[in-house]
Amino acid sequence: MRRKVFTFIIVMIIWIIFAGRITSDVIIVGTIASLVTTWLYSDLLFRSSNRKRKWTYYIKKITYIILFVPLFFYEAFVAALKVSKHVFEREPSFSPGIVKVKTTLTNITALTILANLITLTPGTLTLDFDMREKAFFIHWIDVKTLEQAETRKEVIERFEKWLEVIFKWL
Repeated sequence: MRRKVFTFIIVMIIWIIFAGRITSDVIIVGTIASLVTTWLYSDLLFRSSNRKRKWTYYIKKITYIILFVPLFFYEAFVAALKVSKHVFEREPSFSPGIVKVKTTLTNITALTILANLITLTPGTLTLDFDMREKAFFIHWIDVKTLEQAETRKEVIERFEKWLEVIFKWL
């Protein structure tokens, strides 16, 4: 029960932060949304683990996540500049296409986050993931090469290294 109350409070705080104001309608809708979210997902948030970890483990994970967020924003900004450069060209110089990129990640949460990061980066869109080959199919606005290693380096390697470290012991 404490987990559910804690989840409700956290979700409600996040709701109010994203709403940007505290009014009766924000509180009412936020309470309903937080209750539904808590009811559906609180068990997923607090899965019990047989492993007992030291507090330094969690501090290290949080530190890696905090360091990763600015990296993603930087990469998204650089990608947005590249895409906007193509928008203002008189003669289009980009070559869109679908590429297949293999990954070394095994954790399903890390794979999901990587797919979302690829999609959130301007100029790329995750289309599918092949579980057998552990490969993403990505629509890329400016395909430079079809060689697997180069494509992997250009599209996912910068995120994959960090996610590997963050999800190493899960």
